[in-house]
Amino acid sequence: MALLKGKQSEIPTDAIILTEQQALEYELKILKNWKHKSDTFWFRYGSAILVSSTVLSGMYINNYYRYKFKLLYYGRASSYLPICVIPGALSFLLHTELVLKDLVLQKQVCPVCLELRSSALQSLTGFVFPFLAAPVTNLMLANKYGTANLPSLAKEPLEILKFVKAKVKPIQNILFAIFVGQALIASGVTYLEANSVFKVNGKLSKLEYDLEHQ
Repeated sequence: MALLKGKQSEIPTDAIILTEQQALEYELKILKNWKHKSDTFWFRYGSAILVSSTVLSGMYINNYYRYKFKLLYYGRASSYLPICVIPGALSFLLHTELVLKDLVLQKQVCPVCLELRSSALQSLTGFVFPFLAAPVTNLMLANKYGTANLPSLAKEPLEILKFVKAKVKPIQNILFAIFVGQALIASGVTYLEANSVFKVNGKLSKLEYDLEHQ
């Protein structure tokens, strides 16, 4: 049975009324167990694609700073955790909670607004978070292991900012491309996820109509 929204006055007398949580669980169960997997490909793997995009972005930014600060193998795990792993987990969590749930429940009447929300969240987790965390994390590691000639972190904060700015300048165009790319990927994935949900609901509605008019 297809999941439909409507006003109280529009609900048929024989309809089964669900709470929001029950409706979400019902729809997710249908989508996850849908026989034709090609119909739900983007719904099932969209979040994983966004997480992968976030992790790759974090890896590039982290590796760049590690190279510039000559860290080699020092503190490798310590830098990947806040720059790749945590943003990746946040990307999955925020997309699932703030985008996918609204998409499944059809709560957002403006599809473009939902795509913009998804783009903003992905740009935050896939670029802004790693971009801010990478220099801080790797500066601390470089200072700890003495792999780079750094200004004093405590006494010369402005010099540190100038130092980081000089390191970023050669790849500023690449960083801008990553920022825009994250937004575009999220918008595209959300659009395709919506298509998956609408396709399944459309087929369920058609099947229900055919059964009622046999």
